[in-house]
Amino acid sequence: PQHMIQIETVSDYMDQANSLLSNASFHPAAAAVLIGASLEEFLRVWCEAEGIQFTKPSIDNYAKGLYDKDMINKQDIKDITAWGGIRNDAAHGNWDSVSDKNRVRIMLDGVNLFMRVKTVPK
Repeated sequence: PQHMIQIETVSDYMDQANSLLSNASFHPAAAAVLIGASLEEFLRVWCEAEGIQFTKPSIDNYAKGLYDKDMINKQDIKDITAWGGIRNDAAHGNWDSVSDKNRVRIMLDGVNLFMRVKTVPK
């Protein structure tokens, strides 16, 4: 049940991000932060399921741990690093770096596809 709640939470965040991107009243950074939070939660849950532990939790560390166990490939690492960078720019107020709604939409689509393709053990 806890695993399903975590996955549902991620799905809800992604739905919220999509709604924010569809509403011209919101800066794309708002959606980027939610997408990044979704990605981080997905990776964290996956690492927990695989028994991967960290002293400093982060998107990059989760990705590296999964890569080291051959759970993701080199291209996945590159994508995750790029998405994490967009999220960090949004979270740290680098508005010019996240003002392109199309770029954030590509992030949303990429993270959605990544999460659908990758299977987190229950």
